[in-house]
Amino acid sequence: MQPYGYIFTIVVEKAEIGYVAYAPGVGGVYEEGETSNEAKRNAYEAACAILDTRLEHNAPITKDNEYLKVMTVPPSRQSIVRIKKMPDGYIATPRRLTPVA
Repeated sequence: MQPYGYIFTIVVEKAEIGYVAYAPGVGGVYEEGETSNEAKRNAYEAACAILDTRLEHNAPITKDNEYLKVMTVPPSRQSIVRIKKMPDGYIATPRRLTPVA
């Protein structure tokens, strides 16, 4: 079954110069930025691209892990409000990827 989207966490850490951010639940996402927000935005865009590409190639992530939740039903307004309260929580849906943190 194709997921309706994903909720995932982005971790941001201070580096020697600037910041580095990654999405451990997605894999393959390690981005940099001069500011924390820039690094987070870069990681978010990379994670969304990976998730969307996996869906397009019929290889979606189908199991939850500590840093990623698979949405098996369409998101409702209540679930989006709940996600907004999560630190570094994002909702990523196919071809309509929207940060909510």
